[in-house]
Amino acid sequence: MQEAYNKFLSAGFAAFNANNERYLVKQYSYNYKKFLPETKSARVLEIGAGMGRFLQFLGESGYENFLGVDISPESIHYCKEKGIEKVQLINNIMDFSTSSGNFDLIVMNDVIEHLPKDETIATLRRLYERLNSGGRLIVKTGNLSSLIGPRIRFGDFTHYQGFTEYSLAQVIQLAGFSLFQVYPFKVPRNRVRRIIRAGLQKIVHGLWKLVYFLEFTYPPKIVDEIIFIVAQK
Repeated sequence: MQEAYNKFLSAGFAAFNANNERYLVKQYSYNYKKFLPETKSARVLEIGAGMGRFLQFLGESGYENFLGVDISPESIHYCKEKGIEKVQLINNIMDFSTSSGNFDLIVMNDVIEHLPKDETIATLRRLYERLNSGGRLIVKTGNLSSLIGPRIRFGDFTHYQGFTEYSLAQVIQLAGFSLFQVYPFKVPRNRVRRIIRAGLQKIVHGLWKLVYFLEFTYPPKIVDEIIFIVAQK
């Protein structure tokens, strides 16, 4: 699998995300801003720096003491080429999380689905230990309760697993967190076409929840494509 991560960007991820850099930065601001530490000098860690969009958002928001880590050499190289110097190549999350001190916020954007199932809870527990008291963990991932859940789960060869709002909350609790909330990862509605699209999406989501009801099962609260959980130590 490491071979796949060594070529993670060049094997398709970079091309797929080439035209939405500013769009993703705005999405992070729209969804995460109220959960960031109030102090700009707070220590922030991103597990899985990827193409640096969240790190770029942090820098533009005035945060100074942040670090992004990744097991993909291509990701680290790409971030540095974009002028994001606060990145570090690591061998794996578990080894890195035993050092480097504690953090006020740890973020995993689209990473947890890449973890083998038997490593997931242990990894989250280690991150819990690396949080300062009152610190937060944000985990974003695809939502298998969405209409396009299978595309999310099987759209990347390096995905080991998938989550719903319930199973994501489950592993967070097993890791030791008792304060948490799951949210849909929304698109900023700052244009007419996005407002119209959001209205149509609401109708589709209602119909999809109706399918759950007709199948004699409880409809999930969230059927958006992407979800994230905010947990506090």
